[in-house]
Amino acid sequence: MTRRMFRVLKVTSLVSGLSAVLAGCAAAPPAGDVSDDGLQRVEISLFDELYVAPGVSLANYKRVMIDPIEITFKKDWRKQHPDLSDRDFEAFRDELARLLHEKLVTELANGGYTIAESPDKDVIRLRPSIEKADFAGPEPAGDKKTLAYTDGEMTLRIQGFDGPSGALIARVKDFEEDNETQILERADRISAYHNAQKIFKNWAEALRSAIDVAKVRAGARTPNQ
Repeated sequence: MTRRMFRVLKVTSLVSGLSAVLAGCAAAPPAGDVSDDGLQRVEISLFDELYVAPGVSLANYKRVMIDPIEITFKKDWRKQHPDLSDRDFEAFRDELARLLHEKLVTELANGGYTIAESPDKDVIRLRPSIEKADFAGPEPAGDKKTLAYTDGEMTLRIQGFDGPSGALIARVKDFEEDNETQILERADRISAYHNAQKIFKNWAEALRSAIDVAKVRAGARTPNQ
């Protein structure tokens, strides 16, 4: 199986998994497989982690609120890039957060969903985060030349909360990485942003598709109908 086929299957699994989460129609998990926050684990092929609140439906949610995005990097990643100044590191981190937020907002807007600024009764609040981010050449353009077979990997999380109550209704975790090439290619800040955008686009599309399917299963019309 090619890496491209694997990625398609993984994104399809993500859509199916999130649809089950948000529609509240996932199969009951084994007895006792309940987390400390009361969510139940659902096993999904090609999907890292999926926890749901039983009986959750998106039928009453008309808008989406996106919390600020937090980013952490792989252990010792900062030490592996001593040429990256504190200022450049903060700029790189903030740009990644902006790109993910932009992809989520754009994709949700394309689906007809309204972005909310406050957690009202028709709002589901999403809290995305990036963990263990790793890029081969995050330094600004300069004399340094970095070559790599792959440039970009991270773990993405999204938690979903009921707007009015703040109750956690779902959480999901998924690892994504840039496709590996057969030859060494230059890795720099431009390629890092480019590869991150591809990962973020896949995630945003999967999330929007999942919300669409969840609403249909719950008997609600999608916003762009």
